[in-house]
Amino acid sequence: MRFYPAAAADPNFPTIRITGGAHTETEIERILRHIHVDSGSRAGALIVNGILRNGDRREGVTIRNPHHALHNAITNPSGAVRHSDQPDSTELDLLRNPGRGAGSSIDYYPWEWHQIGGGLPGAARDEILLHELVHAYMIQRGISSVRNLHRAKFARRVRRFDIVDDFFAIMITNVYSSECGRPIRREHHGFTPLNRNAMSIISDPRFRAFFDALARGAPDLVAGLRAIATGFNPWHPEMDLIDAISVFDDP
Repeated sequence: MRFYPAAAADPNFPTIRITGGAHTETEIERILRHIHVDSGSRAGALIVNGILRNGDRREGVTIRNPHHALHNAITNPSGAVRHSDQPDSTELDLLRNPGRGAGSSIDYYPWEWHQIGGGLPGAARDEILLHELVHAYMIQRGISSVRNLHRAKFARRVRRFDIVDDFFAIMITNVYSSECGRPIRREHHGFTPLNRNAMSIISDPRFRAFFDALARGAPDLVAGLRAIATGFNPWHPEMDLIDAISVFDDP
């Protein structure tokens, strides 16, 4: 086991634990440091700092090596009792009444993902890990919603995010990817590129409930995101014309 940051005065808190064997632990630590510091991304630093500074030992985060390819990465809450970490997610208020919050464990096998800076949109090692760290950040604060979006009342472009939490994980990781000069990811189904600009995302009425909910549930996070100027950032969109054709192509 090792800890990130390794130089922490208290090796138990505030740190992120990394387990599963020295070789893979070293790689995970390298990727985590890249997200947090070496990439220069403000979005990456915002999420990692938020986890490290949360201030509750019960809500610690552990990244675990599963020792084999998962064809996925998985984050689960730890220490929650009967979904006490989750908000009362409703159709009109996706993050209503935040839960108590909890720690989390991330099962992540870096060797199955492309090296940093390459691969399909959102599929590099650092992007995959950051996606899971956003889940962990939300779980800590009791605002991780697993509300199912696979319902006919949701537009197809909303259903492709699967659950509420994945919308936020993808969009925040997209801000990071944009800061790093990489293509951005369209949805949770695979790693296809997004064909819309940030202005069309934040202006889309089908996505309005997501942005409103996060502004209420995590105002400090949203304030940090709004301060990031990059090519794609729905919380700080460049004044581009809305590409209405792309919306009509993706009902």
